[in-house]
Amino acid sequence: MTRRLAVGLLLLTAFSCHADDMGESAPATISVTGEGLVTAVPDMVTVTVGVVSQAEDAAGALAANNAAMEALNDVLDDFDVAPRDRRTSHFNISPRYERRSKDGGAPEISSYEVNNQVTIRYRDIGRIGSLLDAVVGSGGNRINGLVFGNEDDAGLHDEARKLAVADAARKASLYAQAAGGKAGKILSISEAGAPQPRPMMRGAMMAEAASVPISAGENEFRAIVNVVFELD
Repeated sequence: MTRRLAVGLLLLTAFSCHADDMGESAPATISVTGEGLVTAVPDMVTVTVGVVSQAEDAAGALAANNAAMEALNDVLDDFDVAPRDRRTSHFNISPRYERRSKDGGAPEISSYEVNNQVTIRYRDIGRIGSLLDAVVGSGGNRINGLVFGNEDDAGLHDEARKLAVADAARKASLYAQAAGGKAGKILSISEAGAPQPRPMMRGAMMAEAASVPISAGENEFRAIVNVVFELD
């Protein structure tokens, strides 16, 4: 009986010490959200341009399209678009059908259409309007959109992250002072949210204008972090 009592007291003492340790390892904390925003003028643009050609037979449509695409590539050469900055992103040959006749017969092929598109990255923002003008003049008749970007987007995102952490520290210090304490060491940091959408032009556009005015605006790089500080 005495031995059982001693073991029980030993276990109770160990549990009590463990509970005290747990209490000491759970300090008061402050949880805040910090936000950082960096803006930058774009220094590159991605645009998809191409040629849609039609003819009575597939060979004729393809020949016409090849000729127009050769002219388009000559324009890209003239504007110093490097081979690594151009890529065929879509190519398709498809038949076009006449509507069903009144007697309900099967539709017949009336012509063929070839759609060839190339996606390019262009690093001279000031000349993008002139480039699109030249593309249209060479026979390009499809522009699928513009996306303005920055070469060093990773670095700009990192700057936004630094600002977000600094914003969280500012808020934590403010709350701690209001509570009669001060913000201590950081216990955890987690990133939240998604990258801010960049300004862009979307939607297929059959290029017909003689002039293409382009406004690049600014890109936004936003970061949001959740930070937990110890409250001293």
